Amino acid sequence: ITAYYSDQRLKTRTGLITDAIAKVQKLEGFTYVENDTARSFGYNNKKQQVGVAAQTVQEVLPEAVSLAPFDIETLEDGTITSKSGENYLTVDYSRIVPLLIEAIKELTARVEELEAR
Repeated sequence: ITAYYSDQRLKTRTGLITDAIAKVQKLEGFTYVENDTARSFGYNNKKQQVGVAAQTVQEVLPEAVSLAPFDIETLEDGTITSKSGENYLTVDYSRIVPLLIEAIKELTARVEELEAR
């Protein structure tokens, strides 16, 4: 996965990711197979897959969630909307990585504190 850009000279920081462990704990990884609704949109992978639910990710990290590409319609004025009206979502998994990094740092600090006792 390659980000569009990561150079800090192109970014104005607006905050830090806080309470990363609590946010990660709200996420749930699971296995799944595509259902009839997915097949109606042309998906046909019959294999078991792994993932997360976009709705759950949206609660803790909305920056990682957007309309699913198959459900996007761009109006004449440039507004992006749900083509189906159902607002099907997708997760940009690469955007979850900073949350995981901060969760690891929080856990490391807790471990170091416990070891120092």
